[in-house]
Amino acid sequence: MRVSEFMSPNPLIINPDTNLLQALEIMAERDIWSPLVKSDRILGFLTERDLINNVISQKIAPEQLSVADVMSRRYGVVRPSDSYVDAASAMMKVKSRLVVLEGEEILGVVTAADIARAYASSESKVPLRPYATWSVVKIGIGESVERAIELMRKERIGCLLLEDEGEIVGIFTERDVVKGFLMGGGDYCDPVGKYATLKLITIDSNATLPEAAKLMAENRVKRLPIVSEGKITGIITARDIVEGIWRESTLGIITP
Repeated sequence: MRVSEFMSPNPLIINPDTNLLQALEIMAERDIWSPLVKSDRILGFLTERDLINNVISQKIAPEQLSVADVMSRRYGVVRPSDSYVDAASAMMKVKSRLVVLEGEEILGVVTAADIARAYASSESKVPLRPYATWSVVKIGIGESVERAIELMRKERIGCLLLEDEGEIVGIFTERDVVKGFLMGGGDYCDPVGKYATLKLITIDSNATLPEAAKLMAENRVKRLPIVSEGKITGIITARDIVEGIWRESTLGIITP
């Protein structure tokens, strides 16, 4: 599958001088949470992690900042005729989202979720096990949002699993922090469960990477807790799938 078939077209493009609060309002209106940042040239992306690390965890009011104060100045480039394997390789090289260019024209952007969606129809039998994270970071459903954000930053992870009386009952993601907590005007003392997703979509530990990609695409999620013998023992993300595509392609196991 070619980039032109799975990219996210008509990307949200924001000027770096835009006030951050205004940018957030535009992002909420479009429901796009990682806009491309461009002035006379492409500069990078404004990501959910940027907002968490540079704004929310610092307790800075967004109206006091510009997009340029917060954004990540990294991006990769792919062409519309490139394959999803090419896109995975480019993403692993720059550790960032990709811009789809034809000449100087911006046609779209590519995220890890886009690449995973393209891979979902693959007949590959590559197991998810080598690419999953086999430790999970948990937090009590009643603990504060402030504590959850501190833990996510400390562990450098994009989600926490919510625990209630010893049972995993939900997931708290970067999207929940930005879209639910920040844009919802939440209080740092609020229980994390107020903003979390309390419906878990899980996958068996013996599943393949394409099966994980398909489940993510069907449910529009980027992370899946992994179940082994009835217990959640790990997690697989869209970025993990991109890494799997890239590594397996270098071995000739996955081809465009």
